[in-house]
Amino acid sequence: MGDRNEVVETLKAAKSYLNHLENLNKQLENAENQICETSSETERNIEVTFSNLLTNLTEILLNRKDILIKKVQKTRKQSLAPLDASRSDIFSNIEKTKKLIKEGESLLNGSRENLAEFSQKSSFLGSLPAIPELKEVPYISFHCEPNLESELLDICSQFGEVSRIAPVQISQTVEKPGAILVEWQSVDDERCVDIQEFRLQRAFGDVISEKHLEINFSDCYVGTETQFLVKDLRPNQLYSFRVCCKFEGSSDWSPWSLPQVTKTSIKPFSWASNRDFVFADDNKIATPVKDAPSLLLSDGPQFAVGYSVEFSYLEIDNKCSTIALIAVKEAAGIKEIRLGDHSYFALDSTGEIYVDGVKKATKLPEAAKGFKICFMCELIQDDKVRVSIDTCNKQVTYDWQISKTDKLYFGALLKSPATKIMVE
Repeated sequence: MGDRNEVVETLKAAKSYLNHLENLNKQLENAENQICETSSETERNIEVTFSNLLTNLTEILLNRKDILIKKVQKTRKQSLAPLDASRSDIFSNIEKTKKLIKEGESLLNGSRENLAEFSQKSSFLGSLPAIPELKEVPYISFHCEPNLESELLDICSQFGEVSRIAPVQISQTVEKPGAILVEWQSVDDERCVDIQEFRLQRAFGDVISEKHLEINFSDCYVGTETQFLVKDLRPNQLYSFRVCCKFEGSSDWSPWSLPQVTKTSIKPFSWASNRDFVFADDNKIATPVKDAPSLLLSDGPQFAVGYSVEFSYLEIDNKCSTIALIAVKEAAGIKEIRLGDHSYFALDSTGEIYVDGVKKATKLPEAAKGFKICFMCELIQDDKVRVSIDTCNKQVTYDWQISKTDKLYFGALLKSPATKIMVE
């Protein structure tokens, strides 16, 4: 019996080992395919790019040559025109002079009756047309800057570059409610300090398996941060992300990183249905329909440690409103922010902060129309979290004594229909 059990365990281990080997072989095939496919695509890109460049450069140079030759021809024509006029005057005077000489010789050999007329005709003698000196006429020549020619040749000799891998790669994607936190880092240790800014793009779908989807990549962030929360995403919809960078002193972006395909299965933040409110934009925007409505709560315990939630006052009156995070042990009806068997972290529209009934010394700016308030939460210990509130470029941070197993809601206490709030 013992031998049989040993054989069974060995077979189980062997099958598990075989599965691992097959997975490794599959990963190896994927790596080989990536190398072969990207190298072939890069070769095609090089062929197309240099073919287009050669065509364009040839066309530009031929056009430039034609322009210069036409300029030479125009200059020659314009410069010869006054010389041709002078030559016509000279030829005319030569003919008149030859005729005068002939008449003069006839007078010497014959009658001198026309001597007065001959003398009159000779009055033009000694009058010579104005002819420019050689230094006054064009000396047409062609010249080009040797250094510029050398620079052009140097640029052509160094045009293009083959990268083994892009200098920036996406390191992690984290699911958030209706969003994905995309993080990236430099893989080029030598040049990472020279990076001036990053550029993140998003595309719908899986661009790895469906290459034609690459056409819908669009910018979602440009800046110096190494992470960005991409919001307004549909749950369970595949998205592709890629990132590149720009080095200091360069106007060109680097090659793109490997695309990362991911999705969020967490639905976006939204308000729970409440008959005292009207809702819009998939329950992200709420407006009271009466004065002193009931507490507006999130659609379940949507908030969690590691999340951030942003509230926007689209409209606000002069009555004190409150937004808060609420922690409860068990899912139960929450009627008030400050009353009940729960913990809360609240911010009044006056800027006052309250944590479990304790008013904090720091006060934030008073809320107004268009104000955005962001709550961020991180775990410090099993029974303590750290909450930061960010608004109007000001931030405060306090520790909050709650258990990591507590369920976290967000809520808003509004006072009249003149107030409208949005959660993201």
